[in-house]
Amino acid sequence: MKTTNIYYVLDCSHKMQGNKITAMSENVIKVARALKFAKGKTNLHVITYRDKAKISSPFDRLNAYGNPNLAEGLKMLESVIRYRRKYNDEQTRSIFILHSGDTVLQGWNKPLERLFNLKEFAFGLRYVVQYGKPDKYANQAFTRFTDSSEKI
Repeated sequence: MKTTNIYYVLDCSHKMQGNKITAMSENVIKVARALKFAKGKTNLHVITYRDKAKISSPFDRLNAYGNPNLAEGLKMLESVIRYRRKYNDEQTRSIFILHSGDTVLQGWNKPLERLFNLKEFAFGLRYVVQYGKPDKYANQAFTRFTDSSEKI
C-alpha cells in the first residue's frame, strides 16, 4: 500500500500570538485525530519554525515567540522529505500545508528553489493558510510556495 505524506510547516513566531496560534494548533490536532481513522496509510509531519526550525508532534503545545524565519522551516522540510524518501517504499502525492502570519524574513528563495528540485515537493499538493493580510514579501513567498494564488 502506498503512503501519503502530509507535511505541516507552522510559523510559531511572535507574529502568531494569541488566537492565531490557537487556531493553527487546533487545526493540526483535528487533522491528526482524523488520520487515525483514514483507510489509507498516512504519515503526518509537523515542522515548526521561528529563528530555528524543529520537528514537533501534532499534540505539542505551541508557543509564539521569535522571528518568522521561513527559510529555516523550508530547510527542515527538505531534510524531512529526503529522510522519508529513504524509508518509504511507495508514495502517493505529498501534501504540503504552510501556516503563516503576515510577515516572513528574507532569505526564503534559495531553500524554496531547493525544494522544487525534489519531485515530492514539485509534484505535491501545496497550500498556504495565512493569518492576517500578508505584506508584499510574504505574499511573494506564499505565491511561489503554491504556484497559484488560489491555493492561499
